[in-house]
Amino acid sequence: MKTLFTILLVSLCMTSFSFNWTLYGPTGIHANNILFGAGNNNYTVICTDNGVCVNNGVASAWYTITNGLPVWEAIPYDTNNILLVMGNGSYSDGIYKFNLTTNTFNVIEWLYIPTFIKYCTNNNKYYVGSRYNGMLCSADGMTWDTVSYFQSKGCSDMDFYGQHIVVTQENNIYATYYSNNGGSTWSQSSSNIPIHALAFDQNGILFGVFAGNSNSSGLYISNDFGCSWNIEQFIDNMNTVGFDVMNNLFTGFHGALAPYGGVAIYDTLGNNFTFLNTNLPNKNINKFKTNPILSSIKIFACTDSGVYFCGDYLSSVNQNNFPENNVSIYPNPAKEKIVIESLDKPTIEIINIQGQIIKKTTLTSKKSTVNIAKLSCGVYFIRVKTNKGTTIKKFVKQ
Repeated sequence: MKTLFTILLVSLCMTSFSFNWTLYGPTGIHANNILFGAGNNNYTVICTDNGVCVNNGVASAWYTITNGLPVWEAIPYDTNNILLVMGNGSYSDGIYKFNLTTNTFNVIEWLYIPTFIKYCTNNNKYYVGSRYNGMLCSADGMTWDTVSYFQSKGCSDMDFYGQHIVVTQENNIYATYYSNNGGSTWSQSSSNIPIHALAFDQNGILFGVFAGNSNSSGLYISNDFGCSWNIEQFIDNMNTVGFDVMNNLFTGFHGALAPYGGVAIYDTLGNNFTFLNTNLPNKNINKFKTNPILSSIKIFACTDSGVYFCGDYLSSVNQNNFPENNVSIYPNPAKEKIVIESLDKPTIEIINIQGQIIKKTTLTSKKSTVNIAKLSCGVYFIRVKTNKGTTIKKFVKQ
């Protein structure tokens, strides 16, 4: 019944457009993850199945440092080093420090089958998960202690929103754990959904992936910071979720048959997928990331054959449930004012190319004038929200 329901639902709400995907970094590598803005020179580091690929932020050339182990995630540490976790069930598994200048790995802590490494800015602590050894915590990234609550609990993913921290368990027991006080105390979710990957949106709504192709696989949602979960959409072979800087929800698939594989934007209002697979060379998606130093909005997809980015998807977001011809914005370009016409009285958000919301207001009529005189010259996006849905337009401030 779940399979028939999924086929009918997705076939009704699925759309596909043509998009441009560009290779970022070396081709033919198995990209597990990517780190932007490391070290003084804004290094980029791709985590691969056999080490790391590094770009020093100055030259276009990439160089590969192999170590015989898959690297799962990396985070910045100081001006010359990053921290990363790597391992595949060998005696060399653990937490490592990688020097960006000397290209050397130094073990910090042995840890069997690590899964993630995170730095939480709200409590200034580092966290590392292990599929079989629970979770470790550190105040400085060098000295690690076991989080007692997670002893014998295999931790597969973690995400934060303010003081809210959520961790998933995925080995012989499937569970989700949450803390509402920055990790001081922990509780188990009332819904024992086997969540594989997590991502908070900008409003604190948590999305999770039930991977595989069971009767309950699909996209799940938590509106209470991981305390409970509800099904959002049944669909098989989803592997990861992530958000761009404008809070668009991206879903990634692995091992799925066309047309359900690859990358799709999921619209939570219209409950539809917009697949972005045209020109994407590999449809097995491992992770989504954004690059905070770019001057344009792009999403990066780590795949089984490299990292690819796309930046021309915004015009097609949510077109199904709120077509763009229902919204008019003029003049464009504009100097001091823009006029917005819509079917309803919308809430509008003006967003710069870094994804920051710089103006938000609810308009008082279906045709309203918005003052933009104080904005700096450049490109902006305007997100128009009504009870019929959301659409995004681009405009230029002269």
